[in-house]
Amino acid sequence: MTIIHRVFCRVQFAPLYIHTVLHIAVAIDRTFWFCKQIFRYDTYGDEEFWSGLLHIDKAIAGANNGGFGTGVSPNTALAVGLKVDSDALPQSLISQLKHGRVNLDDPATTLALLKLNAVVGVKGTFKADGSLQSVGITCALCHSTVDNSFAPGIGQRLE
Repeated sequence: MTIIHRVFCRVQFAPLYIHTVLHIAVAIDRTFWFCKQIFRYDTYGDEEFWSGLLHIDKAIAGANNGGFGTGVSPNTALAVGLKVDSDALPQSLISQLKHGRVNLDDPATTLALLKLNAVVGVKGTFKADGSLQSVGITCALCHSTVDNSFAPGIGQRLE
């Protein structure tokens, strides 16, 4: 086989190779995205344990929000090591946080963060009336953190 024949064969079939490589790259990208969603948000049905048996949802909400006890404020959650994903926060909330206009000692703020899927590794499910129905734990609780770029415990996810 001559060098010209080899080059001709490679050029002739190059579009097929490029097409195949692009399909593989798209499949890998989709798979990675799907796995990241499972890692971040799938609780594997553990809400029955955390909420059904232990009633963590009610302890987080507090008596003023349909639960019991004082509830869990964002400051308390951050103090025990929970993290907040700043990318999940709307710009208006980020602005309010920067100007100290958000009460981080109020469990209602924790519920708002759960509604935004902003608490890393903790997934809240809410009733139609907006009250917390259940809480589940995802892989991200133990295997993810944030870069603290906004404040200690608040930043972009590092996975």
